[in-house]
Amino acid sequence: MNKAKLLHAAQIAVLVLLTAGISAAAVHFGRTSVPVSAPESTTQTTAAQQDVTETQPTEPDWLPEIEYDAYTPSEIVRENFRSTVVLGNSQAQALANFGLIRDADFVTRIGLSIHHVLSSPDGVAPIADLYGKHYDKAVFIFGENELGWPYPQNFITHYKKVIAKVRELNPGVEVYCQEIFPVSAACSATAKNGVTNENVRIFNELLKKMCDEIDAHYMPVSQAFFDRDGVLPADAATDGVHFGYDYCKIWAGDLSAYLQQAPKPADVQQVTEITEEGVTGQ
Repeated sequence: MNKAKLLHAAQIAVLVLLTAGISAAAVHFGRTSVPVSAPESTTQTTAAQQDVTETQPTEPDWLPEIEYDAYTPSEIVRENFRSTVVLGNSQAQALANFGLIRDADFVTRIGLSIHHVLSSPDGVAPIADLYGKHYDKAVFIFGENELGWPYPQNFITHYKKVIAKVRELNPGVEVYCQEIFPVSAACSATAKNGVTNENVRIFNELLKKMCDEIDAHYMPVSQAFFDRDGVLPADAATDGVHFGYDYCKIWAGDLSAYLQQAPKPADVQQVTEITEEGVTGQ
């Protein structure tokens, strides 16, 4: 009996030692199962985020070089707008509504986009206003209502068609395309109907390229319409897009200066006749 008891006690002792050993091992492995790389991973992520923050530009890379203190608004010279037609949207119509340009004809509509110049949903195409008339200069002001188009190239496709039709109706006409104006920071942030300064940049790049291809004048926006962040000044438009009288007056002066440089169709015709006679350069 004593031997049996001793054997039983020894078995119990062995079981106790085994249980203690298993528990210790579990504690040991439980502690070492925490990934030691976690602190390093967290540190690396923080460093990467810091690098991204530091490398982000403080201003758009397309911000034009502007000498703010050197800008002087141009005078509005009425004779520069004679024999001129202005085609465009509500921004263009504001120039007429304020009476700033009195010697030009306006073919403008609120909400007018470039693809509704040759054909309109209401059946009256704005291009009809040009029939039976002749102009020496045609100013195009479009883009504001097209910024939300999913395919910007369609803007150029329609633009070329409209210009071709105007040239057909007015042989020798000089074509001017106004660069799309920036919008205010607040307006761009809402991105309503795709009206953002990034889209303005994309559309303007295509517009400038088009002008080079079809021999049209590309009229850049003057520095008066950019603040130091490269966007439309907050006081230029209550809605961030449409200018009030003061900025429209500056714009009219810019247009006057651009148009003053246009060669007269009569001069172009004379050069053509001299070329046909073979005396070019004399």
